[in-house]
Amino acid sequence: MISAGVLTPVQLEYALQKQSVEGGRLGQVLVQHGLLTERDLAKNLSEQRGFPFVEIDHVPEPDPQLLSLFNRELCLTRGFMPLQRKGDQVEILLGDGDPEKLVELIQRRSGHLPIFYQAEFTHVLQRVRQVYYFAQNPAEALIQREIDLLADDVDHSRSPEKLLEYILHLAVRERATDIHIAPSATSYHMLFRIDGVLRPMFALPNSLSRLVVYVKLGAEMDISEQRRPQDGSFQTTILDTPFTVRVSILVTEYGERMVLRLLPESSDLSRLEQLGFRDKDIQQLQRIFAKPSGMVLLTGPTGSGKSTTLHAALRLQTLIERNVLTVEDPIEYRLATIGQTQVNRRAGYEFSTALRHFLRHDPDVILVGEIRDAETAQATVTASATGHLVLSTLHVASAFGVITRLVPLGLQPQTIAENLVAVINQRLVRTNCPHCAKPAALNDAQKKWLGKFNCEHSMASEGCARCGHTGFHGRLPIYEILHVDDHMANAIAEGDGRSALRKVAIDSGFEPMVEMAKWRISQGQTTFDEVWRVIGESPE
Repeated sequence: MISAGVLTPVQLEYALQKQSVEGGRLGQVLVQHGLLTERDLAKNLSEQRGFPFVEIDHVPEPDPQLLSLFNRELCLTRGFMPLQRKGDQVEILLGDGDPEKLVELIQRRSGHLPIFYQAEFTHVLQRVRQVYYFAQNPAEALIQREIDLLADDVDHSRSPEKLLEYILHLAVRERATDIHIAPSATSYHMLFRIDGVLRPMFALPNSLSRLVVYVKLGAEMDISEQRRPQDGSFQTTILDTPFTVRVSILVTEYGERMVLRLLPESSDLSRLEQLGFRDKDIQQLQRIFAKPSGMVLLTGPTGSGKSTTLHAALRLQTLIERNVLTVEDPIEYRLATIGQTQVNRRAGYEFSTALRHFLRHDPDVILVGEIRDAETAQATVTASATGHLVLSTLHVASAFGVITRLVPLGLQPQTIAENLVAVINQRLVRTNCPHCAKPAALNDAQKKWLGKFNCEHSMASEGCARCGHTGFHGRLPIYEILHVDDHMANAIAEGDGRSALRKVAIDSGFEPMVEMAKWRISQGQTTFDEVWRVIGESPE
């Protein structure tokens, strides 16, 4: 890993010292402390062992008969998952298992020699947990059973606990980020947001309003209050993974509408290339994040992946050699090598409060979850001007909207020009399902719109069981990077408008987001309709 350039001798020495105190495998220590990603570790192992590295989303569904020859505990303990029979051999997905010790076990149980494929450790463990859990606990059937039992329970003696448990498990299986429980005149609608799009799942009778009350209790809300919005949260564990569930209540004419946002706790930060950033853009971002001071802002609407990109950018820093402090709401990714704090409004600990205290702790890099108000904006600029690199997010529609958003927050154009290093504006588009995507011919309008990215055909998906018959599985970023060079800084300081700033940027090599979207289509990664849905531009 050192020779591959993903680990330095200093980092290895630090990890070995940590291992001597904490115990555990060296690889686990490296990942837990943010010195490696699991992907780095797994790919290095695959090269050493001579096994193909595979993406977990591209792995076929396991053969139920082959699965039955093993069990959940064995697969979790030994770090592997059986996949399919292939002639007189069986395909085996490896996590952190030892292939030499597994050969005899697999041959004894299946009667065949194994073919090994390497994947990321936790991805294999998660898939094992899901496959075996849902084989024994069909979520849809269990949810329907609980709905029927609760509907017949006129005395309200049965708790909705199991119903909520099965709903949360189903949401994790479907990769949902949010669960919506929306009342209507005759029933409740249950919807999941999957890959950024709401998908109707099932309906609940109005008599099951007790589910809303049960969630409010768990989230420490006032169950007697049904006339105003409320927010809360609770912690739970789903398939051995800890989650924070943020709950928000909105009062409608038919009752309380509830949204549950699922936030898995994670310590394995992805690198920018794993998120889908192109190599040439990563090189530009490396130069940006190597700056000793200034502001770097991530922009886009809620759910556009700003926080994930911001944390991935931290991997461009040498975390054990720099003092990195964060204030977040909430902490989504946990790293032992940096100082992370969380907003606590009841205690008066806001973004701006944290920034004032951070400056007394000799930071090199400061991450602020979001600039929401004038006080936070001013504190961010102060931290930047006093020699710190400050990373944050801002809710604006374009890279050029940052100026018009910061000026009303009390910052002068000259101050912005002196401190702003770069703006990364991004969205997320759904990617074509790898299991059912097929070539699709382009019409003349589409070829013309693609311009320099014109190609013979794009890709489209009809839908299959793996993607929930949507044709999409997962998301990738489309983005634009505005680097504030001297020309751009002068234009900002002079108060130029958006169109003038855009012209200056394009003259300096700025690539608009729509060009990135065209490139994604030309690579067969997404569709014209998906680009239209996300950024509102298409050839039609």
